Amino acid sequence: MTHLGAPQLLSDYGDFGRQQLLQEALGSGHCRLFLSPDGRHLVLWLRRRLLSFPRLSPDRPLPAAHLELSWDSPALCGLLFPPAPPAWLLLLVWENGRADVWSPPRGAGTWRRLQSLELCNSPRARVVALCGGQGGDLVWCEERGPSRPQGAPSPYVYCICRRALRVCGAQVTLGSMKIVLHHSPLYSMLSSPDHIFMVPGSGFHPLLVYSLLEDRMTMSTLSTGLLHSKALTEGDFKTMVLEYVGFLSSQVAPAILQSVVTGDGHLLLLTTAGQIYLLYEDGGVRHICDIDLEAEAQIKMQIFGKVLACAVDTTVFLIDIPTGRPLGKQIFQAEEVFFLRIFDTEDVQVLTRSAIYKIGSSVVSEDDVKSEPSFLDMVYEEACKYYQRRSLSNTKLTVPDLKKGGMFQAPIALSAILNHYQKNGKSKDQAPYTDLLSNMNNELQSFVSLEILKTCIITASGDDTEKFCEELVDHEITRLLQMDLDRDSLVYINYLFTTFPRAAWTALRNNFQFLPNGEGKLVVRATADLWKKVLSPLPSGTRDGSQNGVYPLFEVICQSLCVYKPKWLPNFIQHAQDCSGLSWNFTAKDNGDGAPLYKRALSVLGKRKDNTNVDLEVEILLCSGRPQAIIQAIHILIALQRWPRVMEETLRFSQLSPLISKDIFITLLTEFVRHRHLDSYVAQLCQICPEDMTATDLLRIVLQNLPKTEGEPSPFCSDGAHVTLGLLKPLLNKVLQNQKGKDEANPKQTFPPTAPKRTNKSVTPGPVVNGDDVSPTDIYANNDL
Repeated sequence: MTHLGAPQLLSDYGDFGRQQLLQEALGSGHCRLFLSPDGRHLVLWLRRRLLSFPRLSPDRPLPAAHLELSWDSPALCGLLFPPAPPAWLLLLVWENGRADVWSPPRGAGTWRRLQSLELCNSPRARVVALCGGQGGDLVWCEERGPSRPQGAPSPYVYCICRRALRVCGAQVTLGSMKIVLHHSPLYSMLSSPDHIFMVPGSGFHPLLVYSLLEDRMTMSTLSTGLLHSKALTEGDFKTMVLEYVGFLSSQVAPAILQSVVTGDGHLLLLTTAGQIYLLYEDGGVRHICDIDLEAEAQIKMQIFGKVLACAVDTTVFLIDIPTGRPLGKQIFQAEEVFFLRIFDTEDVQVLTRSAIYKIGSSVVSEDDVKSEPSFLDMVYEEACKYYQRRSLSNTKLTVPDLKKGGMFQAPIALSAILNHYQKNGKSKDQAPYTDLLSNMNNELQSFVSLEILKTCIITASGDDTEKFCEELVDHEITRLLQMDLDRDSLVYINYLFTTFPRAAWTALRNNFQFLPNGEGKLVVRATADLWKKVLSPLPSGTRDGSQNGVYPLFEVICQSLCVYKPKWLPNFIQHAQDCSGLSWNFTAKDNGDGAPLYKRALSVLGKRKDNTNVDLEVEILLCSGRPQAIIQAIHILIALQRWPRVMEETLRFSQLSPLISKDIFITLLTEFVRHRHLDSYVAQLCQICPEDMTATDLLRIVLQNLPKTEGEPSPFCSDGAHVTLGLLKPLLNKVLQNQKGKDEANPKQTFPPTAPKRTNKSVTPGPVVNGDDVSPTDIYANNDL
C-alpha cells in the first residue's frame, strides 16, 4: 500500500518574478490559481484584480513582463488559455459578453491585448460560466431574460452556447454561434480536453457531460451514475430530461459544494454531506470516500497520481483512490493552502503563502501495516447503513460507534472472520464461529476470489484490464440475480448493462444458460427462481421505471437480446410466457401494469433507433399465441405482400380461433378483389373460408372492394386487371357447399305450419238452450247463464 512522508520544500517563490507581491496575493483570500500551458506564467485571479507572475529560468534570471488588471464592473467570468500554435493566448471573458484576447510576452516583449470580441449575440445576455475545449471551442452558459416577464421567475432562462475561436497570426475571430441547449437551468462549467462537465446549481437537475467531438450529451446523478447518453438533435433541455423527470424528482441529492477537473480529465465533486465522488467522461460515477466538514470551511481538492488530496482549511487529508482508505493528514501553518501542479513530479504539491511543498509517497507491504484492512471498514460502513435504516433516532450512526459500543456484535464478528479468513485462506482456529463458518464457506471463498480479482484490475495492464473487468461484471450480475431485487439493485443492473453491455450479455448467457438447439432456436435452462425474478412485480419506487431511465429486468434482458442475439428474442418471450403460468402468488397486473410480455418486448424493440427488423416484430407477435397479436402479424405480412408466408401462417393459426380465420379471410378476400397477386392461392382461400360465410356476404365484400375505374365497366369484366366470375367460382362453390352441408345437417321446418282440415259443423252438435242452437259466443254473451 502507499505510505506518505513528511512535507518537503520545493520552492520559496524565489524562481518567480515579484516574489513579495506573489506571497501577499496568496494571503489576500478569494484567490484562484492558473498556470499557463508552457508553465512560464502563474496567474492569480483575485476578487477584482488579475495578476501574472513570470517564472524565472536559469538562462533568463531577470523578471519578464507581467500583466496586472483591475476592474469594478462588469465582473470577470472566465479565464482560458486557447492554443495559438506554436504558443498560446490568454482569453478573458466578462459578464457582458466581451472577450479580451491577450498575447503573452515573446522574448523581451510585453503583454499585448490583440483585440476584443463580442461573444453573445443578444445585448440582454449575461455570461455566468465559461470553459474551453482543447481545439479552441468556447462553451458558456448565458442568462437570457424573459421577453415578457410575468408571474414567478423561471429557473429555465439560461442557454448553453458553443462557438469556435479561430486564431490566424495576430487575427482572432469567432465562428458562428450554436445553441447547445435551450431553456436550461443554471450550470457551472469545467473542461477536460474533449469534454465539458456541467454542474447544476441545484441537486434536482442532473450532471451533464458534453462531448465536443461527438456532439453528445450524457446525463448522470451521484446516486445512480449514468442515466442516458444521447446525441443532441433538438437541443432543448426540458425535452432532453422529460423522460427522467419523475426519477430525478424522487432523488434526494445533496448540493455540490466543490468541483475541480483532475489531471486525467475526470471531475472531482464534493457534496455538502462530505461525500467525494469522481465523475468520468462516460457518465460513470464512483464514490471515493467521506470526510467531516466544518461550517464555512475552505475546501480545496486535487488528484496526484493515485492519491486524492483534500484540504479542509489548512489540514490536508490524503486518501488512496483505489481503496478509498485514508493515508494520513498534514497540518500546515498557513492562512490558506492551494493545490497546483507546478513542478514536473507526481507527488502531492501544496502551495502556501510562504512556499511550495511536496508530500512524497512510498510503497510498503501489507504485512508492515498494522491498521485494519479497508474491506473490513466496508463491513462496518454497510452495517451503519443497515442499522441506520432501521433506527428511529435521527442521530447519525458512525463506524467508531459500532466498534466501541459493544451492542452490535454482528459486524464485529463478521469483520473478525473475514480478517482471519483472508490471511489464512481457510476457516480453522475460529472455535466461536464454527457453525457460522460452515454456512458461510462458499460466500467466504467467493469473497476472497473477488478481492483477488479487484487487486488484479488495479495492477493489470491496459490489455488485461478489460478481461478482468468482464469477469468482475459477471461476478456482480451473478450476485445480483441471486438476491432479492430491490430498487437499488435494479438501478445497478441497468447501469451494468449500459456501461458494460458485452460483458453483461456474457454474464446473462451464463446465468440463464442460453443455448441453441439443433434448429438454431433458443433453449433456456434457467432455474425457476431466476424466472421468478424476471417476471415478478416491480420493486416499489420503480413502477414507472421505464419512463425514468430504469427498466425492469425483463426489459433489460430483451434489450441485450436485441443487440447480440435478436433471433433468440421470440423464443425467450415464449419461454417467459410458459413460466408466467407458474404459481408465484402475484398477478400479471402487478407486473408491468398488466401489459402482456410480447407488448413489453415490442416496446423495447420500438425504442431502438435502428428498429428496421420487421421480421423480428412479426415473430414476436406470432409466438405470443394471442389472436389479436397473430392477426396483427399477418396484417403486417399482408402489407409487405409476402403472400407465401401469409398463407403459411394463416393455415397454421386458422384452426386456433374462429376470430383469426374470419378476420384474415375477409382481409385476404379484399386483397384478392383489388389485385391479382393472390390468384394462385384460391385453393388456400377456400380452405380458410369460414363455415358461416354466405354467398350474399361474399358477393357484398367483393362489390364493396372492387377498384374504381373510369366510366362504368361491368362489375366482372375480364380485362385481366379485375376479378372475374371464373376466379370467384371456387369460392362461391365452397360457400354454397358449406351452406348445403349445414342445411342437410340441420333441416329447417316450413313456416307457417300447415293449417288443419276443416270439419263439418253439423257433425258436432252445439249446445241447445231452450230448444235453440247457440254458438259458444252466444253462450258467454247470455247474461242469464
